[in-house]
Amino acid sequence: MPLHDPGGGPLDLSQVERLKHRQLESLARQAARVPIPVLLDAGFIAAVVWDAVSKNLVLGWMAAIAVVLTARWRYSQWAAAKPGAEVDRALSVVTMLSFCNGLAMGAGALLFFPMLELDRRAVLTMIFVCNAAGAVAANASYPKAFYAYSIPLIGALALAWSLDADAEGVWNAVLLVLLTVIQAVFVRENERVLRESYEIRYKNERLLHQLELERQAVIRERDRAEEANHAKSRFLAAASHDLRQPLHTVSLFSAALALQKTDPRSQQLGREIGTAIQSLGSLLDALLDISKLDADAVRPEPSRFALEKFLTRIAADLQPLALQKRLSLQVEATEHVPIETDVVLFERIVRNLADNALKYTMHGGLRLEARRSDGRAMLVVADTGQGIPREEQERVFEEFYQLSNPERDRSRGIGLGLAIVRRLTNLLAIEITMDSEVGRGTRFVLSLPLAMPQAADAESASSLPAASEDLTLPEARVLVVDDETSVREGMRSLLETWGLAVTVAGGIDEALERLNGTPPDLIIADHRLRGRETGIELLRRVRGVAGEVPALLITGDTAAQLQGEAQELGIALLHKPVSERALRRAIERVLR
Repeated sequence: MPLHDPGGGPLDLSQVERLKHRQLESLARQAARVPIPVLLDAGFIAAVVWDAVSKNLVLGWMAAIAVVLTARWRYSQWAAAKPGAEVDRALSVVTMLSFCNGLAMGAGALLFFPMLELDRRAVLTMIFVCNAAGAVAANASYPKAFYAYSIPLIGALALAWSLDADAEGVWNAVLLVLLTVIQAVFVRENERVLRESYEIRYKNERLLHQLELERQAVIRERDRAEEANHAKSRFLAAASHDLRQPLHTVSLFSAALALQKTDPRSQQLGREIGTAIQSLGSLLDALLDISKLDADAVRPEPSRFALEKFLTRIAADLQPLALQKRLSLQVEATEHVPIETDVVLFERIVRNLADNALKYTMHGGLRLEARRSDGRAMLVVADTGQGIPREEQERVFEEFYQLSNPERDRSRGIGLGLAIVRRLTNLLAIEITMDSEVGRGTRFVLSLPLAMPQAADAESASSLPAASEDLTLPEARVLVVDDETSVREGMRSLLETWGLAVTVAGGIDEALERLNGTPPDLIIADHRLRGRETGIELLRRVRGVAGEVPALLITGDTAAQLQGEAQELGIALLHKPVSERALRRAIERVLR
């Protein structure tokens, strides 16, 4: 079978020679492993025939096998290790020695069968067939060596059975020949798979070469690469909005459906749709986070806060999930540990580590610890889960790599959490170490410098709103502004189900008309409206007419500039898709 590369053309001679040399190396490795099992087989055969056949004949037969095995082993090792050896000639010699090996082994059947009863013949046949089956794996890389060994071996065995000239012996001979044919098909298929794998490998080598050329071109055009990164950041912001918008719309309608007074089945379907949308939204967030981090589109905004209060708040949010899984959640944060870093990004790191721990821990629990050590702040996330094998501990930080989740169960994550953790710790200059033992659990330690105690804002982390379980909405008039009809109607359905009075508008002018001189209790606006209109512009104009109206800005954009503008105006910012619970919690907090 001629070799071709994946593009359709024949492989060059050097690549063909490399393949043949790999086949020779494979045969050499097997030649070093085969003698012991083959001699053991010969020993079993000798034990079976010892009292029925001449002992000199048995010993001579075993000696012949040992000589051939030794010759094949020594020659294949020499040929494989010699750079200048002619590969075609070496393969031919190894094939010839395989033929001699099969001939010597098969001679035992012709020599011993005439002097054996039927039961001993059956035992010898079983041993010979097992020996031939082992040759399938031993010579999988080079079918000619398998043919050279198996044909004389099984041929001699079939001939020994057929010499009895009875029907049973002839049928046994026919079955042995059929067995050899089937094994030959398997070996041929193995060789095909091997050849295809080499073709793919050659293609990968060409791709790697091309990538290296492209990498060098990028280095030569560094200024253009920086410009491309800025363009990528802008693209990510646009893609973020366009991808999140339909998810946000479906999320609103599914939440409204689940709350309608319909039959239980319809309510359950609404909840299941919402769960699926939340999972898809999490995947989208993770993918966009990875892309933005790789594009250097994330800029940390450091602030000072107390690590112990930060950790206490995180633990409070995790407690319901821990209780649901019947896991303990221990918090050790008794001393004041002031740090200075980006609190949002740092929280993403800690939550990813804690969420992973809870997902993969079935018994025991999770321990969170904040302490000082050698002038540094240390945050520990330790669990009693299944642990990570030492050889896998670096791979768990790769994208989409998960242990013990071959079925890709979305409830156990998608394999991006630790990849994001690695990028964020690099971005924030945080040292992360991992200590894990299979069956005993995993311990992550985050280490970063202490902030000056007198400058640390001990309340900044704790001032972030904690999760509320008692979500009660007062009666209120809400103005919803969105340029898409489906989003407006979905929001109206959901908010009216909660008992709120809802007015909708598609743009700034329409929203100002809806005011009628009476400001609403709350404005919920999309950021991107009709034309060049934005939610920020809308809220500025409404507040210029109606005063400081509370507002929620919902967007698919994650640009830091937008977050800064929203913070400057005192506007709460939510990112699409917004879950029912997150929206209700945000409305309750703003109105309160």
